[in-house]
Amino acid sequence: MITGDAVKTSAGALNHIKVCRENNLKESIDFLQDYGVNVVACTEKTDHQISSIDLTGPIALLMGSEEDGVSPEYLKKANEAGKIPMSGNISSLNVSVAAGMAAYEVVRQRLDHK
Repeated sequence: MITGDAVKTSAGALNHIKVCRENNLKESIDFLQDYGVNVVACTEKTDHQISSIDLTGPIALLMGSEEDGVSPEYLKKANEAGKIPMSGNISSLNVSVAAGMAAYEVVRQRLDHK
């Protein structure tokens, strides 16, 4: 359920995007893949940079929890896995920050692809 606090925190952006809530993530991933959507897991548990993945077609970004990341079960189901490049002693990001950075990479590639 989208609450008033969620709308406020999003600065009203939730009023302009389609939101879908599903009860079974496994079935949702299967459904998306059956219809040609490339499911990309965002995880630090890979050697591939997210920028090396083609994000110009239909994609779904799979984000994990801040504590555990994407579970091994869902990493196996994903078509691809990519990480956000980082340096220094920081090994992970807040999930909202990581989602924003991954979404930026999608937009960057699509603009460059035109």
